[in-house]
Amino acid sequence: MTDSDLLIIGAGISGLSMAHYAAAAGWSVRVLEQEHRVGGCLHSHRFTGALDGFWLELGAHSAFNSYGNLLAILESLHALERLRPRAKVGFRLFANGAVRRIPTQLVFSELLLAPFRLLGLIKTGRGVAEYYGHIVGPRNYATVFEPAFSAVVCQPADAFPADALFNPRPRRKDVPRGFTLPGGLQTLADILAGSSGFRVELGRTVNDLRSQGERFVIRTDGGDYTTRALCLATPVAVTTRLLQPGFPELAEQLMEVETATVETVGVAIPKSRLNLPQVAGLIGRNQPFLSVVSRDTVPDPSYRGFTFHFRPRRLDEAGKRDCITRVLGLSNDQLALTNVVSKTNQLPALRVGHVERTQAVDGLLAGSRLALTGNYFTGIAIEDCVVRSRQEFARLQRELETV
Repeated sequence: MTDSDLLIIGAGISGLSMAHYAAAAGWSVRVLEQEHRVGGCLHSHRFTGALDGFWLELGAHSAFNSYGNLLAILESLHALERLRPRAKVGFRLFANGAVRRIPTQLVFSELLLAPFRLLGLIKTGRGVAEYYGHIVGPRNYATVFEPAFSAVVCQPADAFPADALFNPRPRRKDVPRGFTLPGGLQTLADILAGSSGFRVELGRTVNDLRSQGERFVIRTDGGDYTTRALCLATPVAVTTRLLQPGFPELAEQLMEVETATVETVGVAIPKSRLNLPQVAGLIGRNQPFLSVVSRDTVPDPSYRGFTFHFRPRRLDEAGKRDCITRVLGLSNDQLALTNVVSKTNQLPALRVGHVERTQAVDGLLAGSRLALTGNYFTGIAIEDCVVRSRQEFARLQRELETV
């Protein structure tokens, strides 16, 4: 069996940032990933052939200079110079068959009282609809803010906890406000996975994990591993399944976290075929898609790219193609199969009361040498994942120092 100080299951940003912190502390670290790429929700599809060098974000698409922990990792790896600013283009709304400027959809008479409605209003314990609907008014919420918030979290936002939607953080003035990297945000994962200090093994499916004395035993399709400490950095549904046999109390808590499915389709289109104005993205109102994320924030001389995040089980493949051509103003024969890529994404559907569930999970983890990290704790942003990993590693460090 292969032994380590820390074994991490999952090579997304959560697992890789955990590996970085542990390796920096001198631990022997191994990361197992089921897929044949690193990144998890950081998934930049990189085209080949005629489109070689062009990429689309199929998962996370935003990173900001307020992501202090992520930026500190990149700085320690001498990678800040690889950051590229995103072009300043705005979002628009797609409703009633047309692209519309957001201000034209607002009811300004409802917004006049918004500052007064904020007075004394507490986010904690309220869903997005209850909190923001009260502030902006029912018509503004229904026509603009609900679609916009649903686009942000890539799922219906009404019941999402208001205090998990936006987390204000200090900004670094020496970094572009919004940034990406050559090759897309997946390059963040590539940088971490390529750094020295830990090993990433791809194509490793974990079948079972158990605690045996002072070690964990992890069984995979490629062999068995032992480790002093174990971290699960997998989607919440996968984490629940892996924990069920040996850690049923933890699994029971995590079973309560629902999962939202998003059917994602990315397309690359020659610039000459499009009349759509430059946009950061489109927000769908009463549409089969939640949002359309555009590559216009990173302009290419020849192509434009769009990633459609469809609501689940609304359209078949033909229906999605029809929707894409309708929104972009194309004919079906202008959508070449070689320029289309699809993926199914899954995100945690957080609900009011999730903080209490997280506290219960942390109580069960205390003293266990087992860590859980991911996008189902304080929020789904990249920085939320890195913060959780940093906190969990600090706990593991304390626990192993006392052994």
